Amino acid sequence: MLALGNDQASSSLKDMMLRQRIGVVTPVNNRDAVEMMLDHTYNMLVIDEHFPDLGGIDFCRFIRLTSSPMAVAPIIFGIHEPDQKKVMAARDAGATKIAVMPFSFTTLMKSIEAAATDTRSIVQHTSYNGPDRRTRMAPVPGGVDRRRTEPTIIDRATQLSILRGENS
Repeated sequence: MLALGNDQASSSLKDMMLRQRIGVVTPVNNRDAVEMMLDHTYNMLVIDEHFPDLGGIDFCRFIRLTSSPMAVAPIIFGIHEPDQKKVMAARDAGATKIAVMPFSFTTLMKSIEAAATDTRSIVQHTSYNGPDRRTRMAPVPGGVDRRRTEPTIIDRATQLSILRGENS
């Protein structure tokens, strides 16, 4: 797991996870995180909204736009003072799960479990990259699809295969 946040939040998260024998890496800034992602593949990301330099929202969006395996990894996005605008921004950036910070151990474990078992496909398109937000399959309003191109849909089985390094 790659945890991206301020030093105090990252340290607390790392301590909680180590007690559960879950490996956590905590880079200090965006450049450090990108270097770590070039060397290793992480199967889950936790991003703090106050991540240094680029900020959590922009870094979440950046991850979803890369061609690395982390583009399909579950992302837990931590928000310190949630409001509708921040939640919508995190969702639009491609967060899988949004959690209120600081995390309690129980809250974090529930978020990890929810993100890890999320069965939604990943949608990759010019205007959005992240978990499929459609909750029901309904006919296109007015009967005409306005999209010029169909989005790429990566199903859950393919996501897991990518994270295991089976699809290059």
